Amino acid sequence: MNKKWMYAMGAACMLAACRPAAEKGNGTLNVIDVAGAYEQQTELKVSDLGRHVRYVPLETTDSCLVGNNPKIMVLEKQLVVLTNQTAYCFDKESGRFLNAIGHTGEDPRGYSTNEPAYNPRNGLFYFVRYPDQLQRYDAQGRYQGKVKIETPPNLPTSFAFLDTLIVGHYNNLAQMNKHNRALGFFTESGLLTDTIESILPPLPPMDISDIASISVIRLGIAQAIFSQFKDGSRSFSIHGGTSLWEEDGRMRFKEPFNDTIYNVSMADGLTPWAVFSIEKYGLEPKARWSGEELDGKLLPVFMLENQRAVFFQCMEGMKKTLNGIYDKQAGTTRMCDEEKGLTDDVNHFLPFRPSACSAQGEYAQLVEAADVLDFLDENPEAKDNSALAPLLKMGEEDNPVVVLVY
Repeated sequence: MNKKWMYAMGAACMLAACRPAAEKGNGTLNVIDVAGAYEQQTELKVSDLGRHVRYVPLETTDSCLVGNNPKIMVLEKQLVVLTNQTAYCFDKESGRFLNAIGHTGEDPRGYSTNEPAYNPRNGLFYFVRYPDQLQRYDAQGRYQGKVKIETPPNLPTSFAFLDTLIVGHYNNLAQMNKHNRALGFFTESGLLTDTIESILPPLPPMDISDIASISVIRLGIAQAIFSQFKDGSRSFSIHGGTSLWEEDGRMRFKEPFNDTIYNVSMADGLTPWAVFSIEKYGLEPKARWSGEELDGKLLPVFMLENQRAVFFQCMEGMKKTLNGIYDKQAGTTRMCDEEKGLTDDVNHFLPFRPSACSAQGEYAQLVEAADVLDFLDENPEAKDNSALAPLLKMGEEDNPVVVLVY
């Protein structure tokens, strides 16, 4: 794919990001008006994302105890809860525990991280196994072999699927990349077939031995990573944000520090779909990697999308996080402080804090049992709300409940 085309398109989109929403031209490029929404913040509501809310308490047994800081994936028929040691699969309708899916470890079937990519075309989960493999499991927990990804360079940091190809995103954490790739396209056997270069200018590559210190700041769902190098230079990178996702059969891609969301295809490469219009709140070029002069600046880092809306989070400097919702039909953008969550104007439950979205368009959140019980104690009238009936039998030691908005 043509590198010059990529840079030309990137420059065009970065210019578009400086235009107000009213000037989006022929309407082919969606403009997410972050600057305007930031200056006129307003309450965000559950009904901005969907009309219905469903609660699925997860079965609690000794075989499926969910620990601290779990993550959720929502499939067509299953709910998958990711923990530090394994992934637990539950029935989406009843919450009944079905099975575990693999485990972390160094044995031949173990994986290194608990953030798999799911391929709906073959029904398999792909877990990263360093330094160069993806471990494959089906939803029933059966091991389906490994994919050995062609390296060097190092393994991509996240994966998705386009037709028959595995797509990997190379997130340049702490300037460890010895190349300037953004995306790599691999066959199911792990062979590299194509690449797309990053629009961002290349940085001097570093080694682990060059790092003097690292600090991590969690802001919303993503993390800001600051690396101090022994030569006195610094690096600012984002971990846990969104880079690759699928909506209505189209693959989307957003590179950290680039304000444009692209459609990805083998025929056309990257085609701009939307741009975050940040205007004066955008990062200066040197701040895009050094982390300098971040005060008052906005950086979109996390996105979820369904047919109706794009939910996103922006870091405001290194002080706080903002939630935002872009209504795809109306073309409007609204934002508010992330700590407030989304007001539940449907069932009047706890504020909604989405962390995942299914291919079927369901936004999802895990809510701990203790938070449910505290809410019921503080709002005794909620026990008469039939919509909240699934929550009334929860105990203090139970697994979380999955909240689905659609």
